Amino acid sequence: MRKLFSILGFILSKIGSSITFTRNLILNLFFISFIAIVFLALQQQKEAPVTFAENTALVLNLNGVLVDQPKLVDPFDQLIGEIVDSKNVVNEIAISDVVNVINNAQTDDTITALILDLAQLKPASLTKLTDISDALTEFKNSNKPIYAYGDYFSQEQYFLASFADEILLNPAGGVLLQGYGSYSLYFKDAIDKLNLSSHVFRVGTYKSFVEPFTRNGMSEASKESKLNWLNQLWDSYTATVANNRSINANDVAPQADKFIEQLQSVNGNIAEYALKQKLVDQLLTREEMSRYLAKKLNSESDKYEKVEFLDYLALQPTIFEEQGFANAPGVGIIFANGQILDGNQPPGAIGGKSLTKLLLQAKDDDQIKALVLRIDSPGGSAFASEQIRTALLEVKKSGKPVIVSMGSVAASGGYWIASAADEIWAKPTTITGSIGIFGMFATTEKLLAKLGIYSDGIGTTDYTGLSVNRELPAHMAKIIQMTVENGYSNFLNVVAEGREMTTEQVNTIAQGRVWTGRDALRLGLVDSLGSLDDAIASAAKQAEVSSDSLILIQTPRSERDKLLSMFTQSIATQVLTQLNINPNSNVATWLATINQQAAQLNNYSDPQGLYVQCLVCEVK
Repeated sequence: MRKLFSILGFILSKIGSSITFTRNLILNLFFISFIAIVFLALQQQKEAPVTFAENTALVLNLNGVLVDQPKLVDPFDQLIGEIVDSKNVVNEIAISDVVNVINNAQTDDTITALILDLAQLKPASLTKLTDISDALTEFKNSNKPIYAYGDYFSQEQYFLASFADEILLNPAGGVLLQGYGSYSLYFKDAIDKLNLSSHVFRVGTYKSFVEPFTRNGMSEASKESKLNWLNQLWDSYTATVANNRSINANDVAPQADKFIEQLQSVNGNIAEYALKQKLVDQLLTREEMSRYLAKKLNSESDKYEKVEFLDYLALQPTIFEEQGFANAPGVGIIFANGQILDGNQPPGAIGGKSLTKLLLQAKDDDQIKALVLRIDSPGGSAFASEQIRTALLEVKKSGKPVIVSMGSVAASGGYWIASAADEIWAKPTTITGSIGIFGMFATTEKLLAKLGIYSDGIGTTDYTGLSVNRELPAHMAKIIQMTVENGYSNFLNVVAEGREMTTEQVNTIAQGRVWTGRDALRLGLVDSLGSLDDAIASAAKQAEVSSDSLILIQTPRSERDKLLSMFTQSIATQVLTQLNINPNSNVATWLATINQQAAQLNNYSDPQGLYVQCLVCEVK
């Protein structure tokens, strides 16, 4: 009997194995077939490129947020995002793509005009906007007209629109100009009421990141520092707009009493106000705008030939060659965007380990004769910043010129890294400096005591039993403050070494103070004012290579991720249709919010708990 059961078990196990094998085979064949279908569809799409007629207008309809380098989104995260939160998925637009499109349209005989449709452009820094406005200025030199139209223009949208030959505004719309400001919530009283003990350790008179936890309002020192660079940004904005529109800079956004008087003269109609102040040229409905542009473009009907931004971009050659596929020696480009964190990080954040790896790749690549590191970061982990800086020094030791190009912000840890470069370029409106350091945490012993809860025990040294549930011992507070002061001293030495200054000279312009690129040039923190292209040209000249040979150094994306990314959006659309899921539901919004908040918890992971960060550099 036992033998019979043994034989029966053997037969059943073989049947089970056969079923499993068959099931896996079917699933694999299905998956392979699916991939083949997608591949053929993509191939057919490539074989049928976008075409357009003569006398075509390029519509620069920028839908999303401007970035130096778009983040790499995990395909499955992308799929879930498209399904449950498609309305709140924000597109990222590479500034280099926008500039590339404008530059190529300038010399394209089939493109006879440029139309700015900026309704979906998200808020952007003035530095990023000027990168695009420089290209618009060059486009105008080709004697091709630029038109801008919209129902409303935000401050950022209007800055680009001001470069148009004509601005068309909906009669029911307006131009919304607020100026620049920097505001924070302050929690001191709330912390006291909650019986929390806030422990703050910092060096630097202007290192105001910790002020919201120690004060109920902004300090005078912080106001002085912020107002200096905010005024510079606004002066640059108004001067540019005034020059473009041939008006007085004070009339771009007049004082409140004058604005009210002028608004009263047009019965409170903000569109009429914009027209009267020469901020726009005509008030036209959407239908009237279309007919007007058709007439301007010599169309025989009420419509005109046009090609949109993404379609035109698909026809342009790429600016960068991928590392390992370069046809000639050239300049290597690394984008370092976001907060500086320890370990490996994807694009959108700067990882101490992952960026170090890319820098060492650049050092060892014989095709790369010079390196440009583009930094757009408010800082972060002091430990990670130092790891990256030492890797940058290794590239310099190899004899390759190292040039840093600063984007919107290169402050605190961002400047810590930049200081090691042979040469630093910044835009006049770049935010940099903030050379200071802090450490901060809270303990809950007072709150717990109020609830009748106490922590007690015994240990073998003066350092045991440290906890957020216990009062911070005075000797530990002294130790932490000493480590912070040591970190600040290291920061001064790093900058002094990189910029060939004394630590005393650095200290006078440090103290956590924030500077614009224009100020930084005067103070010796940067070498030249200019764009990323200017930094590339300088690197190419020093290395004696062509500035047209640009090699992009980035963490390679797996073929799996590339393939999955191609069709996640279409899958999401099908799922939404089949399951009748509402992408605008409250559940979707809640999930997105929770995900964003949870992600923030990973931002403070420095091994020593020390941060060189400038969150006050954000402009609102």
